[in-house]
Amino acid sequence: MKKIKNILLAGLIIFAVGACSEDFLDTDKIGEQTEGSFYSNDAELIKAANACYAPLWEYHYNWGRTSMNNSSTDDAVDREDLQLREFTFNSGHFLFLYNYRYNYRGILIANKLIQNVEGVEIPGVNDKDLQKRVVAEAKFMRAYYYYDLVKMFGDVPLITVPLLKDDLTQTRASADLVFEQIEKDLLEAAADLPTKAETADMEELGRATKGAAYGLLTKVCMTQASSGYSSQSFYDDSKWADAKKYAEELFKLNEYQLYTGNYRDIFTETGENGIGSIFEVQFYDSPLDDGAFTNNGNFTTFLNMPWLGAADPYGRYQATYDLYLEFEDDDPRREQSMLNSLRFAELWANDDGSIPTVNEDLTGFSNYKHYLERDVYFNLGNFRNSPINERIIRLSDIYLVYAEACYHTSDEGTARTYVNYVRERARQGDASVLPDVTASGTELLDAIYHERRVELCAEGHRFHDLVRTGRLEKEVKTDGYKVKAALTKEDDGSITVSDSGEPVFKATNLQMPKNLFFPIPQSEVDNTGGVITQNPGY
Repeated sequence: MKKIKNILLAGLIIFAVGACSEDFLDTDKIGEQTEGSFYSNDAELIKAANACYAPLWEYHYNWGRTSMNNSSTDDAVDREDLQLREFTFNSGHFLFLYNYRYNYRGILIANKLIQNVEGVEIPGVNDKDLQKRVVAEAKFMRAYYYYDLVKMFGDVPLITVPLLKDDLTQTRASADLVFEQIEKDLLEAAADLPTKAETADMEELGRATKGAAYGLLTKVCMTQASSGYSSQSFYDDSKWADAKKYAEELFKLNEYQLYTGNYRDIFTETGENGIGSIFEVQFYDSPLDDGAFTNNGNFTTFLNMPWLGAADPYGRYQATYDLYLEFEDDDPRREQSMLNSLRFAELWANDDGSIPTVNEDLTGFSNYKHYLERDVYFNLGNFRNSPINERIIRLSDIYLVYAEACYHTSDEGTARTYVNYVRERARQGDASVLPDVTASGTELLDAIYHERRVELCAEGHRFHDLVRTGRLEKEVKTDGYKVKAALTKEDDGSITVSDSGEPVFKATNLQMPKNLFFPIPQSEVDNTGGVITQNPGY
């Protein structure tokens, strides 16, 4: 069920007003539109909470999130945006602005709700538990948006109340203070959020839950503890113990399991909000929204489908041959995560039986996790309106963070146990593949890194994983990666994948520590007259 999807229109009423301003901190019209009408009774509280999720649906936000987390890594290439792959981008790149502004719009909406609802006596509100819940949802989403910002940009303005017009120009706060606020919000949210089972009982699957708060806390602590950030104000390797603690709080809820069926089922419409899902962005096909970019569907699917022509999927992102090689030869997840171009063309045969050609095929592969069958695609109300949810936090992600945290707190036995839980699920009962990890020391840590890459590929984790573990420069510049494979159709109909012979790609323009973070959008620096400063090197 996708009950939360029914909230989008009401949520966007608030969101759209905030989006009209060119300044991400402009709250004048938000205040006029919401003070009197969105916090007065139970129904309006729900609408106000709904609005906190609204930026997650916006196509610009998803475009930026997908590109920034994948196109600068060895997992994917962008057919059009070579700047991210080559690290030649500057502070004027439009995707950075999208990410920055939509995160702050979400923060603005959350701040408004918290100010107007938390601890306030509202005569028209009958359900006081609901009042606490919507505040908790707003705090979870505020933490989510700030975590996205601090990972991408480092120090950012920290704003926890709606600003008056005279206060709009804010300086960047030290990232350690931002993380402190994120943790505070998530701990307070966890206390009042319902469990996933309770949201299901309320027919409200898709909202923030207690498990989502603990899952995000686990990842927030992982980030602060990771050695790739040892030069940063927020670095604290003792946070590995906190990452373990919050993961264990999630496990104690006893309501999440690794899905044991076909791996790709997790990423289909029928697999949404499944037993291993902790937090997803809820999307749906809204036939009446027929504009190019005014829809409620998952734009990420559209960007990842192979390109067959102007009227067909316009996929920009393709999985690399290097990612293909990362999978162990018999790992069932490889064929369920990556779709080779010849097979895709066959699945999308024209009505007359002719086989189309994938245009500008850079690698030979597409991302099978963001895929729609041909008949489903052409029956959409809008080609960009994929109904498939975006998986943000899954149990396997938390298992692997927990394994990493156990490794860093001298508990290698538990680390092996949890990485092997993921491998056991992946082998799907075939004992001849994916043997248990028995390594120790740095080989065990490398095994955890490997498992994260193959288990979570194309889900928006790779760039952050490379940066936080200090491996970005080695993997994409020093060693480089193979981009394209050669595909051969055999007489028996099978498809052989081999090395194309093309040279290894190396991102020679990558510079560390400059590329620990992306640049602050130049328009934000300019709009504040330089009060918001630029990241070093840009």
